[in-house]
Amino acid sequence: MIDSRLFCIFEKITVMIADTQIRQLILRKIRRIPSNKLNDLNDYLSKLEETTEKTSKILSYAGSWSNIDESAFNELTDNLIINRNKNSRRSDE
Repeated sequence: MIDSRLFCIFEKITVMIADTQIRQLILRKIRRIPSNKLNDLNDYLSKLEETTEKTSKILSYAGSWSNIDESAFNELTDNLIINRNKNSRRSDE
């Protein structure tokens, strides 16, 4: 049990070191970028942040049904096709 805990701690430290090294490398590269390209880099980073935020929002729903009562879940899934058909008829009208 202790061996697995140590391995987990070692693994986390290794990931943290790799993360820190990558961040330092990125910062060194940013310092070498010419001034006329900084706006492009900023735009790219903004888009990257937006994508990350959207992914985080979507993933925040993961597991939201993990505590749902089994009978309620079965009712929702069993009636899914029926409910979809009802809704499609309403939209056709």
